[in-house]
Amino acid sequence: MKKRDKLLVKICVGTSCFVQGGADLLLYNDFLNPELLDRFEFEGCSCLEACKAVNDADVESKPPFVMINGKLHGNMNSDKLNKLLSDEI
Repeated sequence: MKKRDKLLVKICVGTSCFVQGGADLLLYNDFLNPELLDRFEFEGCSCLEACKAVNDADVESKPPFVMINGKLHGNMNSDKLNKLLSDEI
């Protein structure tokens, strides 16, 4: 049986995201369903450049931003992250 690759979750910790909740999202071990921890790989990144996209009206959202499997999500909090990751599996 082939081992399934984990999906990548990037948590933006650039200044805007960090102060608006990105720092709290880095504590994902404390609030995520343990089953999700085994299926995803998490990494903090210095910037997803999403704020620029918001300013250009390409993305209708605000920090903190998270990228799940290449798709950008904004206005993230622990409950929303749990739901998005649960929906992904």
